[in-house]
Amino acid sequence: MKPRLFILILLIVAIPLGLLTWAAVRIARNERVVVQQQFRGLMEQRLRDVNSSVARHFQQIEATLLDLTSIDDSDVATLRKIGRTHPLVMQMFRLAPNGQLQYPDPEFSLNSDERSFLLRASRIFSQGHLSETTVAAIDSYSNSASLEDLPSIENEPADVERQLVDSSPAAIRERIEVTPESDTGWFVWYWDQGLNLVYWNRRPNGRIVGAALDRSRWMADLIGQLPDGDSAGTSTDRDRIHSPGMQLVNAATDVVYQWGNISDVSTEAVCEISLVEPLSSWRLRCLLPPDQMPGQSGSSFAGFAAGILAVAIALGLLAFVLVREYSRDMQVAGQQVSFVNQVSHELKTPLTNIRLYAELLDKDLDDLPEESGRPFRSRLNVILSEGQRLSRLIGNVLTLARQNRDALQLNPADCVPDDVITQVLKHFEPSLTALDVRLVTELNAAKMLKLDSDILEQILGNLISNVEKYAAASEQLTVRSRTDGSMLFVEMIDQGPGIPTTEQERVFDPFVRLSQDISSAAGTGIGLSISRRLAQEHGGNVRIKPSGTGCHFEVTLQATA
Repeated sequence: MKPRLFILILLIVAIPLGLLTWAAVRIARNERVVVQQQFRGLMEQRLRDVNSSVARHFQQIEATLLDLTSIDDSDVATLRKIGRTHPLVMQMFRLAPNGQLQYPDPEFSLNSDERSFLLRASRIFSQGHLSETTVAAIDSYSNSASLEDLPSIENEPADVERQLVDSSPAAIRERIEVTPESDTGWFVWYWDQGLNLVYWNRRPNGRIVGAALDRSRWMADLIGQLPDGDSAGTSTDRDRIHSPGMQLVNAATDVVYQWGNISDVSTEAVCEISLVEPLSSWRLRCLLPPDQMPGQSGSSFAGFAAGILAVAIALGLLAFVLVREYSRDMQVAGQQVSFVNQVSHELKTPLTNIRLYAELLDKDLDDLPEESGRPFRSRLNVILSEGQRLSRLIGNVLTLARQNRDALQLNPADCVPDDVITQVLKHFEPSLTALDVRLVTELNAAKMLKLDSDILEQILGNLISNVEKYAAASEQLTVRSRTDGSMLFVEMIDQGPGIPTTEQERVFDPFVRLSQDISSAAGTGIGLSISRRLAQEHGGNVRIKPSGTGCHFEVTLQATA
């Protein structure tokens, strides 16, 4: 098999497989992306459900705290009783309309809980809501108190959004100011073991009554709203596949609580959302090992791979059948070409003898009287003419065979182009005269050139033979020749029907005939193709030049040095 054909068959198989594989990979990848997006959407919905449960829990806490802080006039004993008796409250406090801290008041005696709260919360109230006397009293009390008795603040990042306690009291007061437009709300501050919650309520009389929540209690109640962390422990390994773990993390990404399938291996966050107020700095996260992410198993691509394999087998079988049939056809064609070549060679020898004896007979007729030799000479001319036509046909067949085997070889020798042209025209002169075609020559290539005269003869013979077949009604055939340096130019112009412009290149293809009508002139359709190939081998070309009527051929040959 020729390499070009092998590459072509390989491309016929490889290109569809490549496109099919590319499409399968794209589809599988898109399907994986869709599955993962759907999975993330489902996990986000689970987190939102948990968040909704937390939101409802804090709404209940707000309702309870709103009821506890809805006090317009109350003494210290009442506020202390609420702090002692209610499990959610660590400490109550109250501010006067002018910002005076009324409870716990640092200017009066404090119990241990009030003292601890005041030391911790001395900097969380804004400057605009405390009188200068109160601020001075708190600062004096804070500086004189022993802070070593209290737990130290955790190492939290200095994040303004998380409202951490700064060393600058003025900056803290500006950051934590309670705006007059608010009637109730949450305030988040960090002390002791981390985040603490304060709820405040502005009363109609202008006072602010608030409650600092007990961290351990509200944390326990919050965790109670989350799913059971041990519920995943009873599931089997098969049930745990694609079963994510959930985490509640604080602002420093420390895990506060987790549940579900929390694997010891590396996991990544599938999705996460912020928790509702007042814990908006905390986040709910969904975690899953990368190898358990839906769409990672490759099961969808396995189906595509099976389909691609089936298509590959089908294309392979098709290519095998194609190669086998092609090889068989090429073998038959080779046998046919070999047969034609052998027959052509076998015909060439007797044909040469026929032409030789016909020419000898023509000379013998010269000895007879003209009247008695005339009928014999006319018949002999037919034999000579047909012998020459058969010689050109056999020459074309043999040239075509050599061309298909890339065996064309030049045999240049010194010659005068006009002499070769004259000799060719002399062979065709009887047949052209019989067709009433007047031969006009304008030969100007009389200098010696090194050319393959056989090639020049065969090209001119094919062109004049076409005039005999297709331009028999032409009244004149003009042949011109000239040289330009080492280039020979021969032009042949007839007055026949010509060749349509759209077909002027196609006629040079092998076996192309413009008319397949059996009544038209007989021909093999290889003459022009062979002529162009021979001219190109000789460094020139055969082309059709524009003309008003008929057909105008130009032959160029490059003489060798």
